[in-house]
Amino acid sequence: MDLYSTSFTHPRRSRHIHSPSSSLDILPPADLRNLQQNSENFPTAHHLHHGANSSSLSDPAANSADTDTVEKLAVLARNLHGCHVSYFADHNRGWNFHVTGPYPQVLMARGLLLKDSPVQHRTAIKVARSDILDSPSSKPTLKPDVRRKLDEIASHTFAHIAVVNSPLSFSSRTPPDGISSSAGWSGLETERICELVITGQGDATELARVRLLVMLDELSGLHAEMCEIDQQLHAIILGRKRHVLQSIQEETATNIYFPSPLQGLIGPDIGNSASSVRQNPNVIWITGEFFGVQRARDMLFQVSMNKHKSIISKETVIVPRKLDWMVLDRAEDLKSIMSDNATFIQFPPIGSLTSVVTVFGDQRVNIQRTIRSIMQLACQYYVASFWLLPIQFNVLLPPTTLNTSQVTTLLKQISLSTGAEVVFKGMCFEMYGLEHEVRAAFNMILDLDIIKAFQHEMRFQVELANEHREFISGKKNGKINKIMQTTNVKIKFETFSEWNFLIDVTGNDASILQGLTMLQEELPAEISFHVPEAYHKRIIGIGGRNIQRIMKKYGVYVKFSNAEEFAALGGYNDNEDNVVARTPSKNAINLENLKQSVMEIVNPKDKDYVNETLSIPRRYHRTLLGEKAIFIHDIETKTNSQVRFPDKETASDVVTIFGPESQVQIAAAMLLEHVPFEADMAVPPSPDLPMVCSSADFSAFVERVKREFQVSITANIKTLSTNGSASTAPEIAPEYSFKFRCQRSNSDFLITAREMLEQFLLNHNVHVYPSPTAHTHKRGDSFAEAFPHFDSKVLSTARRHESVELTRSEILGDRRLRLANSSPDVKALFNSPAYIYDLEEQEDSQSAYGPSSGQHDYWTPLPPIGSGIAAQTRNSEEALKRGSDSLLESKIKEHISKPRSLQNRAQSLDLTYSLSRITEASSRLPPPESPTTSTGGGTGGDSSPTSATAPSFPSVYGPRSSAVIGSSSQRSARTREEEVVEEVSRVMSNLGL
Repeated sequence: MDLYSTSFTHPRRSRHIHSPSSSLDILPPADLRNLQQNSENFPTAHHLHHGANSSSLSDPAANSADTDTVEKLAVLARNLHGCHVSYFADHNRGWNFHVTGPYPQVLMARGLLLKDSPVQHRTAIKVARSDILDSPSSKPTLKPDVRRKLDEIASHTFAHIAVVNSPLSFSSRTPPDGISSSAGWSGLETERICELVITGQGDATELARVRLLVMLDELSGLHAEMCEIDQQLHAIILGRKRHVLQSIQEETATNIYFPSPLQGLIGPDIGNSASSVRQNPNVIWITGEFFGVQRARDMLFQVSMNKHKSIISKETVIVPRKLDWMVLDRAEDLKSIMSDNATFIQFPPIGSLTSVVTVFGDQRVNIQRTIRSIMQLACQYYVASFWLLPIQFNVLLPPTTLNTSQVTTLLKQISLSTGAEVVFKGMCFEMYGLEHEVRAAFNMILDLDIIKAFQHEMRFQVELANEHREFISGKKNGKINKIMQTTNVKIKFETFSEWNFLIDVTGNDASILQGLTMLQEELPAEISFHVPEAYHKRIIGIGGRNIQRIMKKYGVYVKFSNAEEFAALGGYNDNEDNVVARTPSKNAINLENLKQSVMEIVNPKDKDYVNETLSIPRRYHRTLLGEKAIFIHDIETKTNSQVRFPDKETASDVVTIFGPESQVQIAAAMLLEHVPFEADMAVPPSPDLPMVCSSADFSAFVERVKREFQVSITANIKTLSTNGSASTAPEIAPEYSFKFRCQRSNSDFLITAREMLEQFLLNHNVHVYPSPTAHTHKRGDSFAEAFPHFDSKVLSTARRHESVELTRSEILGDRRLRLANSSPDVKALFNSPAYIYDLEEQEDSQSAYGPSSGQHDYWTPLPPIGSGIAAQTRNSEEALKRGSDSLLESKIKEHISKPRSLQNRAQSLDLTYSLSRITEASSRLPPPESPTTSTGGGTGGDSSPTSATAPSFPSVYGPRSSAVIGSSSQRSARTREEEVVEEVSRVMSNLGL
């Protein structure tokens, strides 16, 4: 009997070993060990199935206990199935196994090795340190009840649970807008977190994660219960995209944790009956208020009873090795397919010869879409064969063969280098894996010297969906014929199943790789998106002219599905997609261009549907889904989007908003308005602090801050309260802190509230930690900075306190100007000055601001740009009668002469004052030669034009002219004065004043 030899690496890629939710994945093993050695001495739950420790998280082969387990597993496979099993520890990937023996026995031994190999999976749960630790800042130790529950969960799930410092000791959530480290934020800190790091084999990590989440809910005061429903019904009960589950959680304000739909396929079988009950794949956990939990359980049972009557199933055939690859390497994709389509996929055991999978669902459309998705996933897995044929056939001579030891070494080297599974049987090499892995293994075999004594016949096998058969062949098989003629390969189509077909590319030299490349360039690349059906006819055009023009321009085929076709199809790549664009892979760059062209006619509120993600702490999800559900639905309606919360069992903080690109940012901002923001302020230990916090003054202060700023302050002095009596002094210094809580829209007030609290504590002789930026911070981009006019507690008071006490020297130093007093009624609304216009550098001199010598009752403003005005005087007493605001009145009384620069857009339109001052101005200032031009330096007719926002008036205050001298100038002055009065009167009548 011919021997069958296979060599494979397990796990195939290290990036699929660990859960992506863990922030420790970014650390190499050495850094991980250093992190845990240098962190606080957190205790760990020490129950572990195979004795793995935290240092082996990124390198499973490095641990001696795991190596012993692999050795025992290899001996077991050798004894059970009569095969030769050897292994090699690859420190970058895991283990490389080599199995030789009869074909059926080798496959069974391979399945045993894949299923029971001690591959350590890891996941992490972020949790507030104060929830599970005593004295989280100084000397953290696990709370006794938390330690007891961690030990219990570890013993039931055979997982290792460690409490470690997060790489980000503080919360990774950034402070809200307007708060920066340079603006006094250092006085407050977001919540400190740690991580519960779970490691284990197979399903141990997911089982332990669910139990830990339930434990954390119980610690926060929620009631927890479990119920059992058949695993096949779980995905069907959840609904497409889990919308049914989300509605149940909304109605009952509960957290519902479902087990993994792939539970039981990977990992050693648990023989203990007590543990097997705990690892039952049918168990669902529900946490929340007591009556809400009862309602949620009843609703789940009711839905399961209704769905059980309408369950249908369908079977399909997939290559066994592709099934193993999906379960081991594409588990998350399979879970996503089941969640998107509300179906359950039943897989055969790992490594078995069974190639049939069964899909369960309650709607035929969902089942068909699930099968299409699985088949599309299978198309990524390639198969290649490399036959070694004798150069000439001679009956008298035995056929040339390869040495067994040579083959064994070759298989191990190729498998280790490429990651592909390499098989040798009957003078034929077979390679299984992804396209780049198979191609790399094929090239290595081509380069071997020992195969040059043979003739070669090579084959690549590519799987493709039946709907692409005509697309790949082209008109009259033109594409295929061209490839065969160019590269001297043979391409044959073979029917495989109802859904997929096989493409065999065969050749006898290295040109087969060129033929495969050309074939891959013709494989379809597609993109799908959503376009509301109301736009379909407009985009297609009369007789399809518009869409034909676009398709010809980009060389892309586009298919629009109407409501009936969409219902029968169930959507393309995403459930909501009703338009698909397809083109050969070599032209894939044009897919996005075509999408943009199609979307040009669609309203921005209805196009470019995208997923926007934002991080919201997990503990707020239940409240948002329950109490805030009405606001979430309002946000969805206004922004034409959908808010999707993460699966509870994943312990994720990421909330996804699906909607038009122009609206998802708005929806995210509206959603964050309902998410509270919390920050802590630590204070030094003080014996007077508990007394101060329990006083009536503190209660009144907290109420005032909450009423004026919508910021709640609570004191955290739990350490003293747990010590029993004051006589028993604790060994650890008590930790005192204050928690600030507000909505993100009020986050500007956090600094103000902190400063008020610090002042309150200092007034009661309680020391606080000094803030390094307490006296220097200044918000540069705050929202309130844009509206300094309003004296209101609705806006932050920091700017108001700065501007109220400005002195004249500060005004000059800041080089900010006040608008003209043009409208007394409007200006009365503004109670603080608006110094918003910056002066030019040459206008900053004291001579420009100072009053003219000998004129104490008047002050001389700078001329408006382009107006020709050189000087102007004004009586301060009359200015007070014009109804300006109180602050301006006080300033004018305090300083008789004020600096002021008038730009044309800011000058007064009150012509009554202008008329009253004409006589005085004319008596002191000789008029210029022209009423509309100026001969003064720098402000002549070539100066900048007047503003379009104010009417252009003729200049009545011209510069002093040196050309007019003597009595003739006085007579012309009187004539000019009369002309000016008439001119101003005419302008007033034209304006209707």
